Parts: sequence; C-alpha cells; structure tokens
Amino acid sequence: MELTQVENLPLGRIFGFLTKQYIGLLAKRMENTPVERYYFALMIIGQNSGKISQQQLADQLLTDKVCMVRMLDCLSKDGLIERKVNPDDRRQHLLFVTEKGAPWVKEIEKAQKETEEIFLSFLNPEIREAFHQDLKQLCISVSDLP
Repeated sequence: MELTQVENLPLGRIFGFLTKQYIGLLAKRMENTPVERYYFALMIIGQNSGKISQQQLADQLLTDKVCMVRMLDCLSKDGLIERKVNPDDRRQHLLFVTEKGAPWVKEIEKAQKETEEIFLSFLNPEIREAFHQDLKQLCISVSDLP
C-alpha cells in the first residue's frame, strides 16, 4: 500500500485496516490449531481459569455483553471453555479453560507476542515505546465517549 492511499483516510479507517492486517497475521500463525477466533479471550480465560467472570472478561476486552456472549458461545461450542455458576454469587458465571483449550493458551500468547513484534518492527525503534504509550492514552481518553 502506498502512502497516498492512506494520506486522507479517516483515523477509523486506518485503525480498521491495521486491525484487519493484525488479525489476519495472527490467524495465519494460529491456522494449525483448533482455535479459529477469539484468541485473546481464550488467552485471558486460560490465564485466569476459574477466577474470571464474564463481566470481568468483557471489561478487559473493552467489549459489550452481546459481543461477549457471542465469543463465549463460540469458544464453548468448540469445547475450549466452560461457564460455571459462581457458587458465591449465583448471578455470575465463572469461566474455565477446558483440557482441550488449555494447551493452546501458551500458543496464543506466543503468536500474539510474535505478531505484535512484527507489527512494531515497521516503526522506528526510538518511537515504539512512545507510540504504544500514546495508543494506551488515546484508549483511556476516549473511553467515556458515546
């Protein structure tokens, strides 16, 4: 892609394109696994198996309840996670990685790290950390927008 193609694009389109490329590269790295999508959700569940609720996961993924249910339904249908009622609060469901899903958590962590390294390798090394911090700050700053 040439610079002239992105020069006048709105920020949302640029982020959309980068997301598409990032997810595509990550999916390519995960193609020999039974995990077809929702890699980051499975990774977080695996890292916190039995200690994270649906709402806590939604908060970490910065997503809404509808998207969260869709993700969890898919991961559950694929046999990668289980939802169990929290014995201390029956209104809440805790998330568990299954035996089938557990081996792939480390693979996702590795693929996600490698994908991020590839993406950041296109930036000048002197600005990488500042760029990452600026993106985090942008997320925080716009989090209360409608």
